[in-house]
Amino acid sequence: MDALIAQAQAFVDRKYVVRADERQKSMGLGYVTAERTDLAREIASFTANRVAELEAALAASERRLTALRAAYRVDGGS
Repeated sequence: MDALIAQAQAFVDRKYVVRADERQKSMGLGYVTAERTDLAREIASFTANRVAELEAALAASERRLTALRAAYRVDGGS
């Protein structure tokens, strides 16, 4: 879960610019401005892309497993 949060944070950091005045910068603070609907749309898109990546990885794993099972049967496995 932490890796997914880090990926989402990196995405938001790339998409939206952090703004800060000198006082905020000195304290390591800042703010991001974005439309709520735009941010929601980007989060949904990010999530859909991540789900698609995971589904593709799952399909590839299932194909490898099927191939291994077929090879095992050909070699006389029980």
